[in-house]
This record gives sequence, structure tokens and C-alpha cells, in this order.
Amino acid sequence: MCCRKVYIHHRCGHPVTSLVEGCDGGMECPGVADVHTVTNKYPCVLPGCPFYGRFD
Repeated sequence: MCCRKVYIHHRCGHPVTSLVEGCDGGMECPGVADVHTVTNKYPCVLPGCPFYGRFD
């Protein structure tokens, strides 16, 4: 079992939050120890953004 960080993009222009979730051993994912909020400085987050995760 390892952990990966998931970035949750809310509506455009809103803060981007993150959470840490466990993933199965079959998936490669880095261990993550810190959980913090990432500020979205742009009006919209594009899928190509390095912080791409799931959208709520």
C-alpha cells in the first residue's frame, strides 16, 4: 500500500485543494507525507496542468 496526492479542482478561479489517498500495490505512486492547499492563480485549470486531478 502506498499513497498518492490527488488535487481537487473546484470551479474556475476557486482554490485547488488536495488530499492523500491510498492506492493498491499494483499501481506506482510516490509516498506523500504533506497535505496542503494549492492556490489556483489562473481563472481555469486546463487538463494539461501538472496539478491535474479530479474535478468537483
